[in-house]
Amino acid sequence: MSVTSGYSPEHGPYTIADLDALPEEGKRYELVHGHLIEMSPSVLHDEVAEAVKEALRPGLPAGYLLRGPYDLRMPDGSLYSPDVAILDAAAVRRAKDEDRRALTGEDALLVVEVQRPSSGSWKKVHHEKVRDYAAAGVPHYWIVDLEDVPSITVYHLDEGDITYTLTHHVTGDRALTTEAPFPIALTPADLLA
Repeated sequence: MSVTSGYSPEHGPYTIADLDALPEEGKRYELVHGHLIEMSPSVLHDEVAEAVKEALRPGLPAGYLLRGPYDLRMPDGSLYSPDVAILDAAAVRRAKDEDRRALTGEDALLVVEVQRPSSGSWKKVHHEKVRDYAAAGVPHYWIVDLEDVPSITVYHLDEGDITYTLTHHVTGDRALTTEAPFPIALTPADLLA
């Protein structure tokens, strides 16, 4: 179905070409299993995403770039825009030189989704993206939940696996301390400070 005749979330399946044909109205969408999902950021969401970037920046390994939101193509044709992504710099250069639409999950070392309680995307972030980022080969996936007591959930994909292992879940003032994908320590509460 073409979006030129009018976008409707009940219709579909849509493609990346349909997504790209949407009128420029200042809105961002993800393409999730053939459905266009409007992203609903807020100042709180955006500031927490920036705080995550600032927390990750000092330990960023050589050869990687810190970006976000940044489009990643999933194996089924979905197009996700994680709030924070650590990307292979050589892959970004190649994609830029080839003028590609998006990177793939294999080009990412870590993706982070910031989840607001009122956004309505809890199931997508906690179920679909856990499955899809793993299938795309993203080694590390974090979810920052902005509930009354904020939390960080950390997933890791071992080489050769197709599903994530939950490695950490910390809340409030409890510190997330991990060596993967590089040494880092932070608390969910600090991201809101």
